[in-house]
Amino acid sequence: MSRAARTVGLTAAATDLFLLVAAYFGAYELRYHMGWFPGVYNWDRYLLLPLVAIPVWQTVGWSTGLYDGRRRGFGGEIARITAAAVAGALVLAAFAFLLKQQHQSRPLVVLYMALAWVQACGVRGLVRLLAIGRPDEISRVIVVGSGEGAREICQKLAGRRGVELVGVITEEPDGAVPAGLRRLGTLDESEAILRREVVDEVIFSVHRGRLADMEHAFEVAEDLGLDAKICLDFLPHRTAKLDFEELEGTPLLSFWTAPAHPIQLAIKRAFDVVVSATALVVCAPLFVVIAVAVKLSSPGPVFFGQVRSGLNGRAFRLWKFRSMVVDAEERLDELRAKNEMGGPVFKLSDDPRVTRVGRFLRRTSLDELPQFWNVLLGDMSVVGPRPPLPDEVKQYARWQRRRLSVKPGITCIWQVSGRNEIDFETWMKLDLDYIDRWSLWLDLKIFVKTIPAVLLGRGAR
Repeated sequence: MSRAARTVGLTAAATDLFLLVAAYFGAYELRYHMGWFPGVYNWDRYLLLPLVAIPVWQTVGWSTGLYDGRRRGFGGEIARITAAAVAGALVLAAFAFLLKQQHQSRPLVVLYMALAWVQACGVRGLVRLLAIGRPDEISRVIVVGSGEGAREICQKLAGRRGVELVGVITEEPDGAVPAGLRRLGTLDESEAILRREVVDEVIFSVHRGRLADMEHAFEVAEDLGLDAKICLDFLPHRTAKLDFEELEGTPLLSFWTAPAHPIQLAIKRAFDVVVSATALVVCAPLFVVIAVAVKLSSPGPVFFGQVRSGLNGRAFRLWKFRSMVVDAEERLDELRAKNEMGGPVFKLSDDPRVTRVGRFLRRTSLDELPQFWNVLLGDMSVVGPRPPLPDEVKQYARWQRRRLSVKPGITCIWQVSGRNEIDFETWMKLDLDYIDRWSLWLDLKIFVKTIPAVLLGRGAR
């Protein structure tokens, strides 16, 4: 996401936040005719709904791309706003029912979300209406280059709304120009051309060996106040996203493949803290029961700690309820020939090292509960690829190691898709697919799907 797009997205998010607050007071007045500010400090009566609606609306907005700052059709904007409004209405109706807030009735919830929807759509429609006829809506663009990359850029620009392709500046006098476009001159004549033509933006797409030759033309565009862009198709990025930043005045191009949006990651971390803290408190009596069962089933400690590889290879100690005999790791070598999983991972359905209680804990995934402590500490997330052993990571193919580019999790796509019934390579591909498609909505879907997967014990060993 570019800096301009990020600014547009944050502005839209802030605007919706304001509208959600205003819509609530408007809905309350329309519903009860009690005046605009009666008892405004009584938050339970007057502010509970917006306190719930705002994070729900914003979460859905960020997840669906409503606030990514991209230019899209009005219909696409309306669809995303509708998704946020419907999600908000469902959550608010559930809160009103569960908390038995009689004054916050379901008609009020519907009126509130309807008014918020109308306002959000109206603001976006007004912005588009005011933008009609603005001179900067038609951007006049010149492409610099004569290779295959420049030709592809011209083709893409030709079909873009709001763009007028002025012509092409070639690197050499005999450089190829796509049919139907003007040859404006050569790279050496760029200053005169950019002074002569009415142009808003210059896109450089030259061979990597000619990058130094375009330095003068780039400086000319900067001095003339024109937007200048450099096509980086010669850089080997296939799945990575691209952004620009500065390091104390030094320009840097950033490439990344892992999720990097700060607001969405902050929401994910807040979700992790709330869920893990709640799980540890609610499951405390169950912890006691399991601890007694583990202690009585075989000699040894209640908990089993093992070093795992976390974010980008950071080592941390993962905790489980002990489900094996105490010398399980020493006996691993004698069982390797019976491994039922390909790759560096060891899985055995009838592992003799597993205790009777441990077999039940594994089948029900209760042995994983202490990992909520790892989540609370920040070493893990609720949703993410399962943390591997360092020795397994050493045997990864290069493309497989990218699964360490996000925090490991308690549950993941592999966990809800059959776990040990899936071969190693498919498991790795599922994790990478999760990283490439990550969103808060995807995390929520995986979290919900984990419940029946655990209850049914699908793929558990």
